[in-house]
Amino acid sequence: MSALLELLHGDDDFVPSKALVIVAHPDDIDFGTAGTVAVLTDHGIEVVYGLVTSGQAGEPAGLSAGEVAAVRQVEQAAAGKIVGVSELHWLGFPDGAVESTLLLRKAISRLIRIVKPDLVITQTPERNGDRIYAAHPDHLATGEAVVSAVYPDARNATSYPELLDEGHEPHAVKRIWLMAGTEHNLRVNISGAIDRKVDALLEHHSQNDDRADVLPGMIRQWARDNAKASGIEGATAVESFRSVNTE
Repeated sequence: MSALLELLHGDDDFVPSKALVIVAHPDDIDFGTAGTVAVLTDHGIEVVYGLVTSGQAGEPAGLSAGEVAAVRQVEQAAAGKIVGVSELHWLGFPDGAVESTLLLRKAISRLIRIVKPDLVITQTPERNGDRIYAAHPDHLATGEAVVSAVYPDARNATSYPELLDEGHEPHAVKRIWLMAGTEHNLRVNISGAIDRKVDALLEHHSQNDDRADVLPGMIRQWARDNAKASGIEGATAVESFRSVNTE
């Protein structure tokens, strides 16, 4: 794992053995963390995706919500394959109406207990005025529910005792990596994965075909800006997170 550690800067030598990425919508992963996912899978780390909604409130217009959901699920599966992910879980909550309820926390706790990751990557629950698109209400609600599910719900035997009846034993996650926040203490060198990040994002044809000529340049510029701010020698593309120790 020494080769992987060379790409992770700032998290006290923590190397995950299995990661679960939980976001609100299809393509949130690819905007925020697909480069890091590719880095992890390149080094033999299993990564699983959890999607709170199926993006059924998005494009294309003229389709029913169920038809849009089906399109977006196919797109996300294709995007996942590009960065080494084949296991996806769809939680089925309504797009555009995500709230950090006990019902959502239970669904996420169940998923954590099924997957048993030591790392969860998710969206920040804190609104960032400098990145308003990242502060979509569904993103904030998902981040809050995930953090609450990691601690205390998923590890607490008395939280949702019906999960025990289903055979899902408590599980403690060691770290949360939060995307798109204002404070970063972890930077991942994705210089060798930036092409796959862009390719994964472009698999979301229903959302991005109308800007496919400008989106790759925008994503690469963001990654270059992060690399420059990181100070990591030789890095040309970086994704940044706030790592939260939950041990």
